[in-house]
Formats: sequence, structure tokens, C-alpha cells
Amino acid sequence: MKTSRQVHSATFSTDLDLHYLGLLKAKAPYEQCKRELLKLEKHWRQKAKTTAQRLAVQRTIASTILTEAYGNRLPWQEFGRWLRRIQQLGFRDLGMRVHVACLYVQSLHLFPRQANAAWGVLQDTERRVRRLRRENPLREEHLEAIAHAKKVARVPSPLLR
Repeated sequence: MKTSRQVHSATFSTDLDLHYLGLLKAKAPYEQCKRELLKLEKHWRQKAKTTAQRLAVQRTIASTILTEAYGNRLPWQEFGRWLRRIQQLGFRDLGMRVHVACLYVQSLHLFPRQANAAWGVLQDTERRVRRLRRENPLREEHLEAIAHAKKVARVPSPLLR
């Protein structure tokens, strides 16, 4: 039997997937995509029964918009806004932290002044991942994502100099 939390998240996830897929198929510009996702967030925050559900909706939408900002190669003003939003809301799990840290480092060529902060976030994230037990399958997956981000980053780490 599913709990109300599982039903809520499955329904929200399905709704988000359908909306987002529609936006991608329509090749919607970033501003339209952001507007539609924020409308969806408002709708689901109103339907949420608990603070935890509202927070989960906010985190997921902020992460999706950050990914869109990255994909559209937007400047720091927009990318940074959503990065700060996710950091304020807190990360849902280590996977979200890895995703955000990797996007941040990989987009530094657009805003190289953020290099110290971005590489610091990636370094902190890598430390957290390394604390996972070696037999945890997510450990290797996250380390591979971090290694890839380091490899493709166009701005080198000032922390290694």
C-alpha cells in the first residue's frame, strides 16, 4: 500500500515529467520553460499537505530550472540565481548535490570569476561522496560524474595551483 507521501511524489513527478517533456518537444525557449515550471510549482505547492512536500516540490523545480539555465548557457545572473535558490532550499540527497556541483564547474567558462566557489563546492561534494561505503553503488556513479566534470571543465581549479 502506498503512503500519501508516495502517492503525492509519484503524481507530482509524473506531472513534472509530462510538462517538461512537452516543453522539450516544443523546443520552448528558456523563459517560457521557466514560467511554466514556476506555474507548476505553485500548483503543487498549493496541493501539498506538508511542509516537507512543499520543500520537495521547490527543490525539484529549482533543480530543473538550473539544469535548463545550464543547457541554455545563461550568464551568472540567471544561473547563479537558481544555484543560490537550491543552496537555500537544501539538497534533497547527495545525487542532487553532485548534479548541481558538476553543472556549476562545467559552466565556469561563462563566469570564470566564480571558479573558487565552484571548485570549492565540487571538492566538498567529492568529500561527501567518498564518505559513502565502498560497496554503495552510488559512490562509484557519483565519483564518475565528478571525474567527468573535472575532465571537461574549461576553467581549471584555482585550488590546485
